Amino acid sequence: MLSKKFYLALLAVAAFDAQAALINFDSLQPFGNYAPVPAGYGSTADVTVSYSSLNADGSVAYSDVLLWNAGYANLTTAAFAHSNGLLLSITLTAVNPNQAVTLESFDVGAYPGPGNFTRLASDLRVVDGNNFSNVLVDYAPFNVPGNSPYTFNPNVTARSLNIILGTDWDNGINNISFSVAAVPVPGAIWLFGTALAGFGLTRKRAK
Repeated sequence: MLSKKFYLALLAVAAFDAQAALINFDSLQPFGNYAPVPAGYGSTADVTVSYSSLNADGSVAYSDVLLWNAGYANLTTAAFAHSNGLLLSITLTAVNPNQAVTLESFDVGAYPGPGNFTRLASDLRVVDGNNFSNVLVDYAPFNVPGNSPYTFNPNVTARSLNIILGTDWDNGINNISFSVAAVPVPGAIWLFGTALAGFGLTRKRAK
């Protein structure tokens, strides 16, 4: 019979076995300014990453976002919406329905960035990737700094997450850190619980 410690270890793995990843556009260099981010860039075996530039109502205006070399604060590279007035959209979706994505952090900087120059982000939020109206965290309005990027730490989790940034394309993003972890299946939790209970009963009878 398997030990109690083994079942506890299984529970811990199911809840905390997170795989971390980082989307950094620097590795795409060299590229020309206004180059599109390659479709699916940053995707892993467990998470699909997609890019688009949206209208205010959430409809897709362009199925990409664009890249810029140094100039957004002190970011080496940055991604921004395809046209001024649109929303940059980056979606992270777990491949496996029994997994969830956690958005840990991302950097935002303004262009150009002399001194304490800032640009207003009239829209800056993280929404449920399966429901655009379900806002998980909202930072807008936010004055994006041009001298040094600002790091956001939303730490929100869902099957799919969507980063929205707009509507000034002089605001860019980079260094998107995320992780994916298994979501314990209710049936599996019940099975583990039953096994633990059975183990306790067996031990009691043995005594």
